Amino acid sequence: LAACETPVIKAIPYLNKPEEAIPGQGVWYASSFYNGEDFASILVKTREGRPIHIKGNKKYGLFKGGINARINSSVLSLYDSDRLGHPTKGGEEISWDQADKDIMAALNAAKTSGKKVRLLSQTLISPSTLLAIGDFLKSVNGEEGDQASHIMYDAVSYYGMRSANMASFDKEAIPSYHFNKAKTIVSIAADFLGGWLMSTDYAVQYGEVRNPNSNWMARHYQFETLMSITGTNADHRTAIKASQEGVVAATIYNKLATQLGGSKLGVDTSGIDEGVDAQIDMAVADLINNRGTSLVVGGSNDKEVQIVINKINILLGNYGKTIDLDNEIFLHRGNDQEVQDLVKDMNNGEVDVLMIYGANPSYTLANAAEFNAGLEKVGTTISFGLYADETGTKTQYILPDNHYLESWNDLSPCNGEYALTQPVIS
Repeated sequence: LAACETPVIKAIPYLNKPEEAIPGQGVWYASSFYNGEDFASILVKTREGRPIHIKGNKKYGLFKGGINARINSSVLSLYDSDRLGHPTKGGEEISWDQADKDIMAALNAAKTSGKKVRLLSQTLISPSTLLAIGDFLKSVNGEEGDQASHIMYDAVSYYGMRSANMASFDKEAIPSYHFNKAKTIVSIAADFLGGWLMSTDYAVQYGEVRNPNSNWMARHYQFETLMSITGTNADHRTAIKASQEGVVAATIYNKLATQLGGSKLGVDTSGIDEGVDAQIDMAVADLINNRGTSLVVGGSNDKEVQIVINKINILLGNYGKTIDLDNEIFLHRGNDQEVQDLVKDMNNGEVDVLMIYGANPSYTLANAAEFNAGLEKVGTTISFGLYADETGTKTQYILPDNHYLESWNDLSPCNGEYALTQPVIS
């Protein structure tokens, strides 16, 4: 009988009810999401001031409402009990005033000693944040100094693509891709529906050209090792070894060059088996039939592989049509060489202050052991983040950041496009 008692729920009415708040009815806010990898224009549903659901914003903003599972579930991290609530020093809670005092003293000591001050962050696309960082660096460096610098780092690097575009076009940038203008799509290990570059945008574009009720449908060829979301949607999916990505790209280029006129690459393609070669022949035939309305992309971070893919798209006349280098995207601007130089400087004892913002290199960096060894040789180490993660637990200070649903900010994911985030908690 005791178990069957009705629970007592006490409802306390508003003393002064906000006009827009109706108990039991959701209030929606327009905002934007960015976590260093994914970007989307979103709508956030709140109940009594608490965000409970996120969906894409189809009526306003970028990408026509495209989101993925990471974005949809990001509201859960707002209520994560593991989030830090206070600054810590050596694992012990301290005040913000104490943290400011200690870190300012460390920066002043670094300026006196002449040792390096480094800020390591994920790729940042907020113009305001970048301006604030620029002002901070000027305060340390003075007018012409170079003691302090900002280094961007991506857990999933696209530095090979940026370097290839620098070699091919003298422009270290990632172009905009227009999948909705491509009648033939060839992807070599690029999961553009599941996480490659701006997949939230590409998924919407791809849906437009895969509509059986439209005048035409794109034909999609996928060459990859592991089954991806993109591969499951392809007309022709071909399994290859990870080591064959460059060979497949070179084979496609050589077959195109033979038919369209061009210098063949001196690459040994004898390792391609007959089944893969037959699929390449089909893809090449479609690419030739749709020159200027085709698109070839690759997921490799190898500069040389990306240069070959650039050559393919140049030969097909895709630049300026399905690929736009004049309107670059600002995501994934991490510089692998600068990160490796930082690790070397840390291990040489040349870095006195290291601040880490929105990145977790102790977990995601390929040579994390070398990074962690260098971290112990830095005078003052600071982590800005939501959690005491693998990197934060190894730094002296952890300064908790705000969740994106608690913050005002501006974002510029690509050339000429701007978005805002806003706090949606009352």
